[in-house]
Amino acid sequence: MRHFLILFDDIPIDKLSVKSGNNSPEVITATRCVNVGLFISGNLRRDVVVSLAKGTPEDLKLISFPGASLKRVSPDERSISFFLMKAISLAEELSMDSFKIMDNGIEVRRSNLKNFCESLTPTNVYISTPGSTSNFTGVAENENPLLIYSIGKQFDSYQIDVKWTQVKLPYFPHPERFILDVNMIVDKTASCL
Repeated sequence: MRHFLILFDDIPIDKLSVKSGNNSPEVITATRCVNVGLFISGNLRRDVVVSLAKGTPEDLKLISFPGASLKRVSPDERSISFFLMKAISLAEELSMDSFKIMDNGIEVRRSNLKNFCESLTPTNVYISTPGSTSNFTGVAENENPLLIYSIGKQFDSYQIDVKWTQVKLPYFPHPERFILDVNMIVDKTASCL
């Protein structure tokens, strides 16, 4: 299962902006990440999870869209932003280290970054890092990778203290491009086998 984690400082969202389609830049980016990660392949990707997190590394509100169990979420911005708004509202009410699954399969949790990473038990942790000269070829189709992209400024100097190997990947100006490129490379590698 390929798991993308996109870190935001904040995802400002409210009912009026969702209804009018006048979403904040962060919400637009978040919805595009879900769309590109799960729906750009001709069908819903069952082997991908896109998690959106807001807050600090010590206190994250995490919204996960698991392709394997997602229901009633369309690939359009309005649908994704509506469910994102509901999930963020639920996450704000959760106590630390708690978890809920919405009736459409969206997972909502509140955790620190280290505990969240460890709960996924990834084979490797890949971090999109400015200045990295490595490429995507190390991300294998048959592994269980966690791929992290940070939009938030406070994550720039934060070190994730986990036991798995951390591999630096190229950094793009937009996380949806990062997701798209990883999916395309892994799909291409898998089709060549």
